Amino acid sequence: MSEEKVSISKEQLKTKPKVEDVMNETLDGDILKNALDFVAYLRENKMSPRWTATNAWWVDYKGKRLVSIRVGPKEPGPWGYGLESRSWHIGHWLQGFALSDELIKEFDDAKSFGRFKEFIWNNMQPCKKCMSCAPGHNGIYFGKKFDSVCYFRVENPDANNLEFVKKLLDCKKKAIDERMFDLKNPIITGEE
Repeated sequence: MSEEKVSISKEQLKTKPKVEDVMNETLDGDILKNALDFVAYLRENKMSPRWTATNAWWVDYKGKRLVSIRVGPKEPGPWGYGLESRSWHIGHWLQGFALSDELIKEFDDAKSFGRFKEFIWNNMQPCKKCMSCAPGHNGIYFGKKFDSVCYFRVENPDANNLEFVKKLLDCKKKAIDERMFDLKNPIITGEE
């Protein structure tokens, strides 16, 4: 591990910084604006990011993990969760979240739901065997079968992509509120 990462890790372990502080130090331009807008949305909707590791935060709602946020390093280096320098991503574990017919009605029409599914499918990440959960998960996500996927991940989302992420979180919050969230169920279904 590089000396820079050890230093940042030790400092963050002591301070447990707010995600906004690290974003302001690391990101810039539209990437920073979108990142800060997303964190503001989270806080306004009772989903506060909680520091968990160097440049990494978990976002929970009523004790259930919704997403992780990770921020890459300021300068290129050997660390940063596979992120380029000055970038960030939202990671979303889909396991345990079933999209019921009632939640599908949250979409304006079949076309908007179709765009949402395409967004999810296009951002599924293959397992890179980086942790003990390797070799990833197999499942059917909105009617499409995936093998050995890690999770859903969006890097440097623009405002349009953030709207899809917010919709996903709103649906997941509703599932938690209605007790339709089950960590033992690894499959999301919207249609088969």
